[in-house]
Amino acid sequence: MSHLAQLMLDHCPEILLLVNPTSLQIEVANATAASTLGYAPSQIKGLLITEVESALQDVFYWEDVRGGQTLEVQDQDDEYRCCNGDLLSVRKSIQLLAYDGVPLLLVRAVLTQSENVAQDALEHTLSELRATLESTSNGILVIDWKGKIDSMNRLFGKLWTIPDDLLNWQDDAGILDFIVANVQESELLRARLSAIVDNGETQDLLHLRDGRVFEASSRPQYLNEQIIGRVFGFQDITQRTRAEEALRESSRLLEQRVLDRTADLNAVNGKLQQEKDSQAQLIKRLEETQNQLMQSERMASIGQLAAGVAHEINNPVGFVNSNLGSLQGYVTDMLRLLSVYEQAESSLTVATLQEIKQLKADIDVEFLREDIVSLLAESLDGVKRVTRIVQDLKNFSHVDESERQWADLEVGMESTLRVVWNELKYKAEVVKEFAGVAQIECFPFQLNQVFMNLLVNASHAIEVHGTITLRTGQDESQVWVEVQDTGKGIKPENLSRIFEPFFTTKPVGKGTGLGLSLAYGIVKKHNGRIEVKSEVGQGSTFRVILPKIFPHPAIESGR
Repeated sequence: MSHLAQLMLDHCPEILLLVNPTSLQIEVANATAASTLGYAPSQIKGLLITEVESALQDVFYWEDVRGGQTLEVQDQDDEYRCCNGDLLSVRKSIQLLAYDGVPLLLVRAVLTQSENVAQDALEHTLSELRATLESTSNGILVIDWKGKIDSMNRLFGKLWTIPDDLLNWQDDAGILDFIVANVQESELLRARLSAIVDNGETQDLLHLRDGRVFEASSRPQYLNEQIIGRVFGFQDITQRTRAEEALRESSRLLEQRVLDRTADLNAVNGKLQQEKDSQAQLIKRLEETQNQLMQSERMASIGQLAAGVAHEINNPVGFVNSNLGSLQGYVTDMLRLLSVYEQAESSLTVATLQEIKQLKADIDVEFLREDIVSLLAESLDGVKRVTRIVQDLKNFSHVDESERQWADLEVGMESTLRVVWNELKYKAEVVKEFAGVAQIECFPFQLNQVFMNLLVNASHAIEVHGTITLRTGQDESQVWVEVQDTGKGIKPENLSRIFEPFFTTKPVGKGTGLGLSLAYGIVKKHNGRIEVKSEVGQGSTFRVILPKIFPHPAIESGR
């Protein structure tokens, strides 16, 4: 035998023996045979086969072989005797061969002792597995890779109420069809039972047609790394599902009650908030009304004080004016007398004449004649101006007038301009563009208050020096008065608020925020309106538009 052939035989895990059928001697043995039986390679060669197969039936078999009766053997259990006398359990096969015309018997044997141990262990494991399957609270179904039922526990049949005839006849297809037909999710369950070699795990909820609910899970069954089947587990969760549904329903009802209660509380809170807002608005209006009343009372008090001051000033101005008139007459008469005396100077003595001339020179008679007349004229003009101012102040103080009258708005503007002139003369040049509007039926002294507020605001809007233009105009039914300034203008976000009480853009202490609010109220009382145009950095224009005839329904509603 070649070296390579012997090398191959020695590495075979089976016991290989080549026996001469005539002499029953072992002609060839591999290394596995020698080491397993405890012989040296040189010892086992030439050994009688009956020294190894020593059982009585083996001796008879080999004697028949020696006699020419050769029978092949396939997977026969036997015992081999080792060199030390121990017996080994094997499974052997004997095959007849021919080599160069000479018959030989090939004996192949494998140890079965380890297989028996493994078989016993497997049976023990399967026994434990069956016990486990029977003791679990789930119905267990095992399907092999061919789609056949490999095993199931008794609880599985009980859960699904599988008929005994299906179980006794072991009708796999009938059992699977039965459980599929008993669930509402038939297609899903059939797909799960068919996907045996899928390597994923599944978790499903099945609703049986009798009202029960099963939780179904499955996972692959492995042998080493190969999927050989699938294990299905079924658990009856009907009571748990009903309890969960009852809990969800209770939770839903509770949530609904909470929502209803919350809605009621929100409604109550909303109503309380509305009442609170209404009260706050009412308080604000009361405060505004109170402040407007205080401002009106203050203006009325100022008007009364101005009227009293004007009256007190008017008395001395009156007699000063009268006295200056009388003095002017007296001075005229004295100057006429002086002229007559001058005509008589030629009849005087030289000494007397010289004395008179010297006196004239000392007192500058010619200058006195010219200047005394001028002084009296200027004094009378000053007194007249004081009289006009006092009269304007008296007119302006009549803010509480109760009777409407026909008045010229341009005259009222002129009168107001004289009152506030000291506020304007250092900051602005006043340009008048009067159109000669017709008289209207109104409360003129109240409108003077409006003009004053517009003029003062225009002055305050001019930071250094600018121009205030006063214009008037009219159409068939109404007249308008316009006050335009070249001041800093009003920001767009403030235009909608300028007529609100106490709103002001002036620094703290510079304004009350009531001027335009009062002006708006007075114009509204006249059934008129105020229009405003303003551009930041360019200036503002306020136009007061009033009807020529005071509407009588508005009079009654305004009182």
